[in-house]
Amino acid sequence: MLNELLKKDVEEIALYLNKNKISLPSLPNNLNAIKNEGEAFTLAYPIQGMLKYHGLANKDHRTANFPSISLNNDAFFTITYLKFSKKYQKDRFMLNGIEIESKDQKFIRVSHQLNYIRKYSKINTKAIIISRNIIKRNSKTVLGKGIGTSASAGASIAHAAISILYDNEVKFTNNLSLRCLFSRYLAGSAIRSCVGGIGLWMSHPNMDPKVSFGIRLDTKEIQTFINDIDLITISIQSKIQTDKAHEIAPLSPFYNSWMKSRKKDILDFYNDLINENFEKLGEMSEFDTLKLHAITMTGSPDKNLILWTPETISIMHLTRKLRKQGISVFFSIDTGPSVVLLTRTKFTKRILEDLVNLNDKFDINIGKIGGPSKLLEKTSPEAKFLMDDLINLNLNVK
Repeated sequence: MLNELLKKDVEEIALYLNKNKISLPSLPNNLNAIKNEGEAFTLAYPIQGMLKYHGLANKDHRTANFPSISLNNDAFFTITYLKFSKKYQKDRFMLNGIEIESKDQKFIRVSHQLNYIRKYSKINTKAIIISRNIIKRNSKTVLGKGIGTSASAGASIAHAAISILYDNEVKFTNNLSLRCLFSRYLAGSAIRSCVGGIGLWMSHPNMDPKVSFGIRLDTKEIQTFINDIDLITISIQSKIQTDKAHEIAPLSPFYNSWMKSRKKDILDFYNDLINENFEKLGEMSEFDTLKLHAITMTGSPDKNLILWTPETISIMHLTRKLRKQGISVFFSIDTGPSVVLLTRTKFTKRILEDLVNLNDKFDINIGKIGGPSKLLEKTSPEAKFLMDDLINLNLNVK
């Protein structure tokens, strides 16, 4: 009964968006690869949840129980080099300068994505993937927990694979539905990283995995409004493993209510977005943060996660204190202790001063809402971040 309700909710959201000239994309008729060898460099931005999700409807296909909305945060980015070659006997994966072992969960997730890409494109070529998660401000490696880099990793791998396997043909590389499909098998949120801007991922428990796509909601008409939004990320490290969050969340007594409220929240969010109502968007994002963490903290007596640190809570309190002083700022916290503050550009300097006064050791990065995943030239400044890794693996870039 609930599954049918969630399906109907998604259908009504799609219908409403269609009336507003935003339609779901469609896949190419034939996904057979044109080539089975080649290499590419790509870039994608991590996501920050605004209307978040937990709970996988289909763990293998990584579809979600209900739709979700996030934005891309360009304070960070993931650079990926992917090479398919008949010479390779096995897949290899290097992340942030370290080759990941095949038993590691990170390797297993990447392998899962590659296997589905190969399945859909009907190839069996093995691959080498080299990725780095970079902080734009200082070119250092991202260390904070809850920054959304699994999403940017999935999107960048998918974009590289499509560029190679379909020989850079525009009807494939520009096909957002294909990029969404290939992205999702590493992380569902990679769909939203893939489409860029403020992205909506459409999903429900009975959804055909081939049509669980993402849609970009911010249009050209509101880009001045979008460009005036600053993202202040306070990156906080944590040793807590969050891999089980999708299994824990549905156990919470609050989970079903969260799912049932999602259609209304998405429609309200969309209307506030096109009406450029920053206050309402910030309120919804902050409140959904509290919902997400209430649910992960209350999965069951023996299965729950408390992800906040004292630093996290201090930033939450500061945010509310600043609002009482007339500063328009809201917090968003994904599955980890790191915090992203959403604000207008005119308030950023004041917020930074208060953050430094609160804790002068905070790792703070300022970003804007970033675009979709993209292909890079091998001579680009971003691609050069991977050159030492290529040398370490004895790879020659053509």
